[in-house]
Amino acid sequence: MASIEREVENALLNVVSGITGVNFFTSERGTARTMPSVTVQAQISGEEVMPFSGVFRTPASITYVVRADTTARVDFDSKFTDILEQLYRSPDLASYLTTNSNITFYVAKVTDDSPTINGQNRTWSRAMTLDIIATAKK
Repeated sequence: MASIEREVENALLNVVSGITGVNFFTSERGTARTMPSVTVQAQISGEEVMPFSGVFRTPASITYVVRADTTARVDFDSKFTDILEQLYRSPDLASYLTTNSNITFYVAKVTDDSPTINGQNRTWSRAMTLDIIATAKK
């Protein structure tokens, strides 16, 4: 099994993989990107419950980036909404992720999204952050 962080990233990419016309990356890809892109990054920020519990807080982000000189803002916003809607699964995101990955998710919820416009490199970029608490399946 890969690291908890990589498992979280792969599970989240699986959730949004139904979106068409986008390239998907995990944090291991580095900074080279083919646009439009969705990049998922997760990092363990601490252990929950008690030391050596194996239950980790692993906040994650999903970032959508497109070239602003070839994509209208309304199209960018629409695609971002499509990506965000993929995270609102029934019965809930944590259950969906647990069923479709190698780890157990106790908490998986969107906590924020923040738009930015980078005029220097002409891109639309918007990220959403997720609160994730997970452990490896036994």
